[in-house]
Amino acid sequence: MTAELPPRLARMSRVPLRLLTWGLPMPPLVLLVTRGRRSGRQRVAPVALLRHDGREWLVAPFGETAWVLNARADAEATLRRGRRTRAVRLVEVDDVRKPEILLAYRRRFRLIPFVREAFGAHPREGVAAFGREGARHPVFRIEP
Repeated sequence: MTAELPPRLARMSRVPLRLLTWGLPMPPLVLLVTRGRRSGRQRVAPVALLRHDGREWLVAPFGETAWVLNARADAEATLRRGRRTRAVRLVEVDDVRKPEILLAYRRRFRLIPFVREAFGAHPREGVAAFGREGARHPVFRIEP
């Protein structure tokens, strides 16, 4: 079953989607283009790109949303901002690094209300608290 975005976020996501399509910079947001797992059509979603420990990561703060299921079905994707595109491969991570990535994501995007609401753990609780939340938040490493 696909996780649903909070209704306010679903409405608001149209704005960054449009601005990023036009090429306006909205760091750390980029457009993730995946192939629909059932339709085969291109699907586009704004996502926050996390740079941590010399790598790039995508975290799904709202669980198994459509882009996560699409990425699991076909790891080939594109990151886009305006006319600039980059083909990538999304590799799901479910090992000892995952809690560290979730903690880094929560710290990096702490000012975004939706991110704060999506996590039950707080950064001051440490990595162990994010380890307990790991099953709720898929994490993907971006490979060139």
